[in-house]
Amino acid sequence: MANMDINNSDVSGTRETVLPPLSRTKGPTVTMFAPYDCNNSCPFCVNKKEYRDTSSFSIKRCYDALDIMDRIFPENDVVLTGGEPLADLNALQSILDHIKPSHHIYINTTLPTNETNTEEVVAAFLNRNADKISCVNVSRHLKHYVKECSDDIFSMLNVRHRINCVVFDDTTREKLRAFLDRFNGHEVQLRANYSKLTLDNVFKTEDDDLFHLIESICRYEGQLEKELFRTGFVFSYKDSRITYHKTLPYSKINGRIGDIIIRQTGFIYDDWNDYGEQLNINDLIL
Repeated sequence: MANMDINNSDVSGTRETVLPPLSRTKGPTVTMFAPYDCNNSCPFCVNKKEYRDTSSFSIKRCYDALDIMDRIFPENDVVLTGGEPLADLNALQSILDHIKPSHHIYINTTLPTNETNTEEVVAAFLNRNADKISCVNVSRHLKHYVKECSDDIFSMLNVRHRINCVVFDDTTREKLRAFLDRFNGHEVQLRANYSKLTLDNVFKTEDDDLFHLIESICRYEGQLEKELFRTGFVFSYKDSRITYHKTLPYSKINGRIGDIIIRQTGFIYDDWNDYGEQLNINDLIL
């Protein structure tokens, strides 16, 4: 990918403003799939089938894999996803305590609640760990793919959080506007359906219907720094910062690795696509 043109270009006929990245990533992002299932069946989830058989899952091996990655990339981003990281708060606390403070930690969650883990309990847990967590990405979608707790929980959170919405199907201005109004005052990240993204269109906006739909509602502010596998566009809407995120459904191109995956088994993979291949550490010597 050394010859891929990632220079600044015009977006929608306007001069592009490149905004700084939200994190200080040093090295590939490490994404760990927590070995705890959720009760959801989102159509864009690439991991659901793996949670049907948890017999080979191991939090001990996940810790070992995190330790290996820490020795190679001591200051990179770590994303905890699933499944559902908040399915077991005691286990998540152990994971957060295990990761060294030099890493930025992001948690992808639906904020699950139940009779034991109420909204107050979940919010208090996250607030206690605010010094460890860079951002909590909360799944909320135009369609209710997940069981959602009350929106009241967001007013309880003192940790940075972002509403994460995958626009899996075509939508309308009215539906999107209603969604943004619902979360006005919060940071919102709209994510493109990554199954439709390729190297040919991930950085482009000319024929991107979703980009233009967002632009028709929101004020365009500029493009985030382009990375090898992803980019983002920033908008403002009333009291909200809106990010439109585009990322490829794979993370290895011509031997270059952008994301490292620790699966629920604790085994390390080099790609998202079809679960990739078990990682050869020598591939990280770029």
